[in-house]
Amino acid sequence: MSIYQINGVSAVLMIVFAVPLLTGFFGMLTKERMRYSLNSLLDNIELAAGILVSAYITGRIFFKKDGSIFNAIYDAIPVKVRDIFYGQDIMTYIIVVPIILILALAFFRLVTTPLYRHLILPLSDRLYNCISSSGPIIRKLAGTFWMIPKAVVLTLLTAFFINFSMYYLNAPVLTEWTHDSREYQYIYRNVMYPVLNSNIAKKIPVLVNDSFRKALGNTASKTITPEAVAAFEKLTKGNVKIIEYFNGVTLDEAVKSNEKIDNTARTIVGNKTDAKEKAFLLYRWISRNIEYDYEKAETIVKNPGGTTSGSIVAYETRKGICFDYSALYVSMSRAVGLKVRLVTGMGYSGTAWGDHAWNQVYYPKEDRWINTDATFGSSGADYFDKGDFSVDHRNDDVQGEWDAG
Repeated sequence: MSIYQINGVSAVLMIVFAVPLLTGFFGMLTKERMRYSLNSLLDNIELAAGILVSAYITGRIFFKKDGSIFNAIYDAIPVKVRDIFYGQDIMTYIIVVPIILILALAFFRLVTTPLYRHLILPLSDRLYNCISSSGPIIRKLAGTFWMIPKAVVLTLLTAFFINFSMYYLNAPVLTEWTHDSREYQYIYRNVMYPVLNSNIAKKIPVLVNDSFRKALGNTASKTITPEAVAAFEKLTKGNVKIIEYFNGVTLDEAVKSNEKIDNTARTIVGNKTDAKEKAFLLYRWISRNIEYDYEKAETIVKNPGGTTSGSIVAYETRKGICFDYSALYVSMSRAVGLKVRLVTGMGYSGTAWGDHAWNQVYYPKEDRWINTDATFGSSGADYFDKGDFSVDHRNDDVQGEWDAG
């Protein structure tokens, strides 16, 4: 049985939640304080509801295209304004949510003002009369109880702040803390993910804790090869630059194909001749038929050695991590005459940045490289030639480029 350990993120959330409760417990309960507490209770419920509603409406307007009234609102926004927000998910929330929140709170006040005057004030006086005649412990517990909504609101705001901050920070320690914090992950799953409806709230896996670097170091410590030495030299600025030697498999070995993979790729594209069409069909097949291997990902995060990687492994097991998805995409692309790259960098999972791998395929008609990420595509989102691909992919570095096989 594993022992639960509190990390920095968990500690911050616990402290933020505890401070208002301790203030309520040790504070002196008076009639004025009782009125303030009940009014504060109403204010905090109002604020919490306003934030959640505002974030939800922002997400529906800017990030979900379902033909609803929210899409009509988006279409009514001037094109120049939409262009400013396009691909800037975090900035969209930072700017738009406060605007909607002001309108939401103004609407709520139409209800809460008479509620406070005709219900909260009389109720607070009655409660004070009842509680004041009780023992000191009851009074302290009552003072604590009224502070629970405030504690919840402050904790939610802190979790949102951590989530948004992690988008702009590439801090391995904070990434590991958010990944391992039960409290943060609970808030993310039950509050942030349902409310935030955009690229920043995906249930998409990335490898945390410098997993690629660890895998490389584990291999090199066993067999110091020229490939491993060259690989280490490419690790700069704390960003993943290589997977030339990942889990004991060189990059060339990882993208090796076989007859089954080649035949499957040719069957998938059929008689299509356009490079972009073929590239999309391969992306769609891989994202729909290869399952993300969470167990392997967890193993690599904890102990990178001893796992197998590459195109053939992914195809035969129908499972893999981002490196396996990308290697298989290379193999299939080469089989159908596409020029393709394997790229590494950082991907944003919705909670933190982590090590990630994806592909680029060359489109000769437009003389450009198309970004494609079958790993993220397996979540159900469209990550083929996505206009705002850079929102959740950064620090890209091409590890290898191949012509048709």
